[in-house]
Amino acid sequence: AIEAVAECGKLGVKVATVLADGFTEAGEWGDMRVARLRDICATTGIRVVGPSSLGIVDLRTRAMLTANAAFDEPELPAGRIFAASHSGSMIGSLLSRGKARGLGFAGLVSVGNEVDLSLGEICEATLDDPGIDGYMLFLETMRNADALRRFALAAFERGKPILAYKLGRSEAARELAVSHTGALAGEDDVADAFLADCGIARVTTLDGLIEGLPLLLRMPPPYPPPHSPSKTGVNALSPGEGKGGGRRANVGVVTTTGGGATMVVDPLSVAGVAITQPSAETLKRFKVAGIDVKPARIVDVTLAGARYDVMKAALDILTTAPEYDLILPVIGSSARFHPELAVKPIVDSAGSAKPIAACLVPDAPAALAMLSEAGVPSFRTPEACADAVAAALRRRAPRPAPEKIARPASGDGRMLDEVDAGTLIERFGIPRAPAVVLDAGIMRPPSLPFAFPVVVKALSAEIAHKTEAGGVVLGVADGAALLAAIKQIRATVAQRRPNTRILRVLVQPMVSGIGEALIGYRVDAAAGPLVMVAAGGILTEIYRDRSLRLA
Repeated sequence: AIEAVAECGKLGVKVATVLADGFTEAGEWGDMRVARLRDICATTGIRVVGPSSLGIVDLRTRAMLTANAAFDEPELPAGRIFAASHSGSMIGSLLSRGKARGLGFAGLVSVGNEVDLSLGEICEATLDDPGIDGYMLFLETMRNADALRRFALAAFERGKPILAYKLGRSEAARELAVSHTGALAGEDDVADAFLADCGIARVTTLDGLIEGLPLLLRMPPPYPPPHSPSKTGVNALSPGEGKGGGRRANVGVVTTTGGGATMVVDPLSVAGVAITQPSAETLKRFKVAGIDVKPARIVDVTLAGARYDVMKAALDILTTAPEYDLILPVIGSSARFHPELAVKPIVDSAGSAKPIAACLVPDAPAALAMLSEAGVPSFRTPEACADAVAAALRRRAPRPAPEKIARPASGDGRMLDEVDAGTLIERFGIPRAPAVVLDAGIMRPPSLPFAFPVVVKALSAEIAHKTEAGGVVLGVADGAALLAAIKQIRATVAQRRPNTRILRVLVQPMVSGIGEALIGYRVDAAAGPLVMVAAGGILTEIYRDRSLRLA
């Protein structure tokens, strides 16, 4: 394969896709092959997709440079979506699942190891193609994040949404830091923050990926504007945030089946999306239209909603009600047995000012086909519906990339104790609590520059969690109690951490009744500088109330 690429380069071939493996995953010999391939690219100007790629496909021209068997299927529909995947087999899965849902692709690419061309660069090259409306990404890593961010910002400028599914939600994710933050923000949280900062919507289910892009095409971010007030409190949460913050959007659910709608509302609520009850004015409009609707979060028009005139009137009211940003009809069995009646009012309302998405409770392929053909976002399962709606509502406008990301040289890996850390942050003008360092073998009560009561803490770079090691005594009232506290700390730490000797302690004023915050910072190898803010204190990992952002 390497010699073939070299020959292509000499002959002036501009791009080659390499299906062979045995490169980055093959140890020392693989690294040598990678170096040879990159050298060929540099000397001849040829660009390479792969290795370990399953190729490139353009369904509009039927150019199929792939070994994926899924493309042997006849009558593959061409569409307006471009799909890019780290996994080779997934482009076939996206193709076949998309076809089953009436979704066509303009092109698909399997990028493999990205030894030369990255996923972001390849997608960026298609941005000005008028036949591509949006992008579907299947990501395995955050490799070449800078190129991905550059592509995402350019796609946003052109109004072309990006929907991504990323592997890696396991506990094996690397830690952000040692103190608490490892449990609060691992590798997947970094990916969440990075994708959100790029304006890329992220789903957690494969069905959400397949079915979600039409919804994004109807809901450009920010939707609604960030920090806009909500009459009903918090709805869709921003990535990684607790229930106290996030962007607000109001979703109206109208249904012919109360039980089926509840199946949709449940995962929506779990995803942080609140369902909004109609206002008094909206309920009045229903009454004037002769539709009996009870004051509840779900607008249940019952079996009467299976009639065209009833459902169409309900949709006309909801899509013009000021309290809603998205209307979600949930249709019951009539979608399977009378699709021409059940979904016709939804199709006829597709051009309304407020976006509409539909969820069908039964298996109703004919109804789904009607909705897809009309460009109405539609979902087969409550889980995919909730996944895609939450992803669409979380999406925000991307932030520009910093002009230059400083990546510091590796340090010596040494942990800092509390005094050394405080000295470091003081250089940046960050104040810290007053403190006195005492020898742990002190025999007489010392004079302190602040009044009792005080807190006594073990001072050791080896102890990240002082409370767990028995290294903290609160409310020390006087000098005698101070000596006793030091003795207690030394004894407890020796019992719980036999290999750690406490030679010094830290004494600080006792303060209570204030809030604690945890702030974490690090330069991620892929995403760049990150800042995390979280609820602090000994219950940090219990609350898990935190927000992570690119710096």
